[in-house]
Amino acid sequence: MKKIIPLIFIMTTTPVYSASKQYHAGLDNSNWYLSSSSPIQCTLEHPIPRYGQANFVAKASKKINLDFRLDSKRAMPSTEVVQLKSVPPEWHPGAAPELIDTVTFHQQFDGYVTKQSAWRMLSELERGQVPTFYFHDWYNNQQLISVGLSSINFNKTYDAFNDCISQLLPYNFDDISYSILRYKKDGSLLTQFSKKRLKMIGDYIKHDKSINVILVSGYTDGYGDINNNQILSEKRANSVKSYLAKLGFNNDNIKVSGYGERHHVADNRDILGRQENRRVIISIEKEKEEI
Repeated sequence: MKKIIPLIFIMTTTPVYSASKQYHAGLDNSNWYLSSSSPIQCTLEHPIPRYGQANFVAKASKKINLDFRLDSKRAMPSTEVVQLKSVPPEWHPGAAPELIDTVTFHQQFDGYVTKQSAWRMLSELERGQVPTFYFHDWYNNQQLISVGLSSINFNKTYDAFNDCISQLLPYNFDDISYSILRYKKDGSLLTQFSKKRLKMIGDYIKHDKSINVILVSGYTDGYGDINNNQILSEKRANSVKSYLAKLGFNNDNIKVSGYGERHHVADNRDILGRQENRRVIISIEKEKEEI
């Protein structure tokens, strides 16, 4: 008579981690929220208990962009090569993690992932996976640790993040920080092109609180009375100031200068050169970001 050996299956409720120390939010403390939502920046944040903060940031730009930053409560003490994997959640035991990317975390800087790998992290979270970083902990005798992003409570806030991204301006600060407006002979009225350019500037600066001054400089060509040209250059610059103020920028932070016939950029003896010289230059300055 054959002896029947029963098969026993043991179900585990813990995710497949090979690290000896793990940091990730659980069912009771997994939170996602938008910390900024404007036409110039969308920020999706996720606190990681006992470790720090995870941030996805998309900014106004001509190009598709996304940055991820892993901000630890303790500075990265040494440069580390880090594996980023998509790990199955607790309720999918047994499935193997998938490698997303191998990245470098630099000494004294936050962990950083960008472009397609950052988008892949969002896709993995959307399907319920746990994007997880594996590296050695200098603070704990090079012990292998894992830092994971929980997909619990993710999708609702992710929808709001995507809505924010769809409203981002298709240009950034560098695109509007320096502008040249042209004028007709003896004219101070804004052209349609100039109005369109000023609207772009206005749409951006009213959302960027780090912008602290706009310099508006008016110039003329060398024809006509020198005193009249000085007045005309000031009139051109002040009309730009008035237009920007109507768009909502603080009038006191718009600095106007008129230079008349000075500082020509082209030969004043021909029509095209004089056209180049009749101009207003707008230069936008912002507070320096802290390192």
